[in-house]
Amino acid sequence: MVVRRKYSLPGCTLVVEGLDDPNRDSQSQQSTRSRLCVLVSAECHVLGKPDALAGGLDFLDELVAATSDYTQSFLGMGKVAVQSPHSWITLTPLEGGLHRLNLRSPQNGTTSEPLQIDLTTLQLFDLVDVVDQLLSDRLTLPDRQLNLLPRNRRQAKNEEPVSQRAAPLALGVSSLLVAAIALSPLPVPEVEQPRENVIEETEELSEAIATPTANDSPPEPSPNPQTGESQVELADTVTPIQDPDLLAALRYKLYHEIDEAWTTVPTFEDDLVYRVSVGEDGAILGYRPDSDRAREFDDETPLSNLLYLPVEGGTADVESLAEYKVVFRSNGVLQVSPWDGSSRPSRTPRITDVATIDQLIFEVRDALYDQWEETPVFDRNLDYRLAVTEAGEITQYEPLSDVASVYFGELPIEPLYNPAAGVEIQDDRVTLVPVAEFRVVFTPRGTIQIGPWDGRR
Repeated sequence: MVVRRKYSLPGCTLVVEGLDDPNRDSQSQQSTRSRLCVLVSAECHVLGKPDALAGGLDFLDELVAATSDYTQSFLGMGKVAVQSPHSWITLTPLEGGLHRLNLRSPQNGTTSEPLQIDLTTLQLFDLVDVVDQLLSDRLTLPDRQLNLLPRNRRQAKNEEPVSQRAAPLALGVSSLLVAAIALSPLPVPEVEQPRENVIEETEELSEAIATPTANDSPPEPSPNPQTGESQVELADTVTPIQDPDLLAALRYKLYHEIDEAWTTVPTFEDDLVYRVSVGEDGAILGYRPDSDRAREFDDETPLSNLLYLPVEGGTADVESLAEYKVVFRSNGVLQVSPWDGSSRPSRTPRITDVATIDQLIFEVRDALYDQWEETPVFDRNLDYRLAVTEAGEITQYEPLSDVASVYFGELPIEPLYNPAAGVEIQDDRVTLVPVAEFRVVFTPRGTIQIGPWDGRR
């Protein structure tokens, strides 16, 4: 089978095609990404250049070696290393910060002029980056690797004068001294003792599922059989669900089920709050409006349509319940949190298989690249935490800074977000699906960096 890989950056794109391994085992055949073992062709496209560099395995090896040698010497030693005259791909520096890539025919005795492409430093670094992506892809030419040589002590010598290296330290010390003198007249702030009985909040399962502050519920109105309020009253007599994993899974399922069914454009101005009771299988057994306003606009919520009603009539047999506070906000935002305002830490199962984690890294990165069509408008790196199932579904996300939250709408995470994939029903009980967590970085240059959340594989 023909396998095609594309490694793309704004200034350079590398495309390789080849054949997969015909002797791969059955477990590998079930993988969504095939292993490219035999290279057929490779093409390198530079932005703004009409000619593309193309060739076979020898061309790719020469391109990787020439790019690596030139860039290491250019960055590390300040001069260009002498390249072999037998190399048919070379890089030479030009004035004005340009770098000329020369490609001549590999056939001896040819008189044709070599193909020359002048690269800016940004395009050169993009070329280095796509080559690095290729070499780090364990499912593409796994027998190919780049041999890097360490610099010796003479090459690593810092040529910057001691006076220039000491200037930042002296400036920092003097600035600290001036600040200390200026702030010395200010009184010493009083230390406030920590308050007792503070409810410890745990990390949110998703940015979209917010935990509002718990308020004392007002006097409860009379039950309404059509909304299942009689089931809500059973919460005082039925055993409450205490398992934190089950509570987290039920909350996850309840949010997604309501959010998917809530298609009515809100006409109310004040938030609508409901007390919702859920069984172990995730079924909504009852709910009760928390105010007259919520009762008035009940038709604008999907709760009555999602309510579980036994086929034989009457009320469902309930062994244990979990209660949640569901808030429909006038701006279309849905919030689901425990009714009592507390949240117990859950133990989401983790994917630990190294091969599966490696495969998910490339699958998630490729999916994000496919969805990212907007030109970056931010000027700094944006970091996020993603939770991904073994099937490659993004079930949780978390911006790791205020800037990442602001520019979240510019990124391709939302189209791939599927919280329903984070839970499943086994033996009439909702459970959490194992996930792998990754740190994903979106750069202003349009590149995506992804790695395990804990930094290990």
